[in-house]
Amino acid sequence: MAKARSATGGPRTPRPVLPTPASGRSGPLGYLRGVWEELKKVVWPARDELARMTGIVIATVIIFAALVGSADYLLSLGVKQAITTQAASATPTAVPSTTVPTAVPTVAPTVAPTVSP
Repeated sequence: MAKARSATGGPRTPRPVLPTPASGRSGPLGYLRGVWEELKKVVWPARDELARMTGIVIATVIIFAALVGSADYLLSLGVKQAITTQAASATPTAVPSTTVPTAVPTVAPTVAPTVSP
């Protein structure tokens, strides 16, 4: 059973108030200036570290592509096998034979009667 937490005595400390933007920092231009200021604070990786991390990402993508591709191939083989087995069991194994007459009766041509004038 979980214990109930009891609040420690005294009122909570108020949250700090966020600074308001400077007079020129409103609107789209102010937003872009803020983005630029934040980008200046970013510590970018060195070239060798960037190359190493890029190689790791590419290798990971290739490994996962091979795993997903092989799983897809194996599952498709299983589905094909199930479909062909099911289709083969649904068709009859022996087709009943019907007797077909060997001689086709011929009909004599009829001659139209001639009318004399």
